[in-house]
Amino acid sequence: MTDLAPALGPGSLPGGRGPSGRSADPIVPPSPPARRLGRRGWRDGRLIFGILIVLVSVVLGARLFATADRTSAWVAAKADLPAGHVVSAGDLVTVRAQLSDATAGRYYPGRRLKEVVGGTLARPVGAGDLISGSDFAGPDTAATRLVPIVVQAGRLPDLAPGDHVDVYVFQASGAVGAGDASSGTGGSGGTGNATGQSTATGQSTGVGTPAVGGAGAEVLVLHDVEFLGQQRIASGDRSLTLRVPVDAAIRAVAASQSGRVDVVKLVRDGQGQVGATGPTAAPGYGR
Repeated sequence: MTDLAPALGPGSLPGGRGPSGRSADPIVPPSPPARRLGRRGWRDGRLIFGILIVLVSVVLGARLFATADRTSAWVAAKADLPAGHVVSAGDLVTVRAQLSDATAGRYYPGRRLKEVVGGTLARPVGAGDLISGSDFAGPDTAATRLVPIVVQAGRLPDLAPGDHVDVYVFQASGAVGAGDASSGTGGSGGTGNATGQSTATGQSTGVGTPAVGGAGAEVLVLHDVEFLGQQRIASGDRSLTLRVPVDAAIRAVAASQSGRVDVVKLVRDGQGQVGATGPTAAPGYGR
């Protein structure tokens, strides 16, 4: 038998081990060839598509923003301004607001602020309120007086500046009628009652005392006058400021001295009218 051991060689023993017992070096496969990533050209479709998306987003965003902000600058009062105040530049500010087309025509836009300076207010304007043409006294506006009237708590409705009211006073039996003291009971639109007082049915009762003995009467002393504001006094009553014609100021003062004053808010109809005055006196039922 032929001895085969010498023919295997030192590194050919089973198990890949040499005569010394150590493992032989592993066989490393060759590396694949490297692939370089090429640069994409500016004409690449995906790049152009991305740029288009960005441009469309910017245009749509700007359009939506312009559509959402439809506010404009308007002239407003910087602080509370009383009736009769001559407006100066320091009294005014511009504020941004969105008004309907029907409403916008009543107010001064910011570009016309200088036109407001020097005007005389016909009614009080609150801080932050937009300035309108109706806030000013026109050249044909009649002279008026501002008169405070004290009204007991609970004897007047909820009023806002600019509302128009009628003012009644209670006259006890034996008191001189309002018709005797003046040429009429009306305010800015009142009707005269110089010859006597009418009852609830509209019939004249003659000059002098109310019709119902011992009960007194409610008498209309101011008709369709403007309410400007009110203050609470120490007693809990209210002091109302009313704008009245010059010839009605004395009746307003007399009403304030009365023991009981009643204020009625006027509600206008579809044509902006408050209706006829109605009876200027009615039987009372005591204080």
